[in-house]
Amino acid sequence: MVEVSSLFARKAIAQAEQAVANRALARVGIAREVLVDPANHIPVQQHHLLFETLAREERPQISFHMRTSASMRCEEFGPLGLTIKSAPTLRRSFERLDRYARLYNHYSVFALADKGSECWWMNRKPVPENDGAKLSNEAALGTFVSLWRDANGDEFNPKRVQFTHLPVGDVRPLEEHFKCPVTHGAEVDAIIMHQQDVDRPNRVGDQHIWKFLREHMEEILRTTEPDRIDREVVIQIANSLSDGVPRLEDVACHLGMGSRTLQRRLSDLGHSYQSLVDEARREVALKLVGETSHSLVEVAFLTGFSEQSSFTRAFKRWSGKTPRTYRGEGPRVAVVQY
Repeated sequence: MVEVSSLFARKAIAQAEQAVANRALARVGIAREVLVDPANHIPVQQHHLLFETLAREERPQISFHMRTSASMRCEEFGPLGLTIKSAPTLRRSFERLDRYARLYNHYSVFALADKGSECWWMNRKPVPENDGAKLSNEAALGTFVSLWRDANGDEFNPKRVQFTHLPVGDVRPLEEHFKCPVTHGAEVDAIIMHQQDVDRPNRVGDQHIWKFLREHMEEILRTTEPDRIDREVVIQIANSLSDGVPRLEDVACHLGMGSRTLQRRLSDLGHSYQSLVDEARREVALKLVGETSHSLVEVAFLTGFSEQSSFTRAFKRWSGKTPRTYRGEGPRVAVVQY
């Protein structure tokens, strides 16, 4: 069964008057307690029916879904919001959004494409068949724009926005939210942006994190054998972890060799690429947990984990302790094992 985070339903219900909200929840069959925790999910058909019901209460001027989008903030989206905020630019955040967006939305497939002077963030899915699905599509793209403004500045506006479906109601609420032309009946749902806006630096948090990781890796490089290819690989992996675990081919290219050559040289030293990925994650995790105040959710993200539970299991394997216990024992120097 395809599901979507209850966060969207809760935020949509918050835009309605109490009596309207109660009628909508009763008709759709959603209990209010389900909406409290965004980790809860509801079937996508139920989610669409809720949007359709709220729209019926608001016709002819349907705008609750854009008010819902406008209310969204990065901190409400856990790793997804952290991905957007901590990236140096919006373009870098896009590199992992397809991965983290699925924590909240299991039925959409998002992708980024450069098209000359424009950058397109697209939602590839069939044309929605009912009004609830259409409004949900509009709210999804509206939410991305709100999160990007939260990270990049309120002055961020797309060049234009387009949807595959025909309008459900007045287009003015969409134009007021997106602050750009909005069209319907297009070939693909998309937010079209200027290249220079996508590459503009984000305003919060990213530079400290990236500076910390770079300095840490330089420190390791200075205190270990500089001519060993395994250390070079660990450093390259560690510098890329906040964007996800890099492919072996990409690391080999950065080091100026083919992937088979790199695999052979690592094998000669008794390593595999995956073992060095694990080592890079271990070193960065021990440093971040033991010597910084970053939350454990942030550390999980910065070491390339999509779920905190997976990070916790790995950390206990590395250190014999949970991250919380390890941090409670105070600062220490992470030991490099070779």
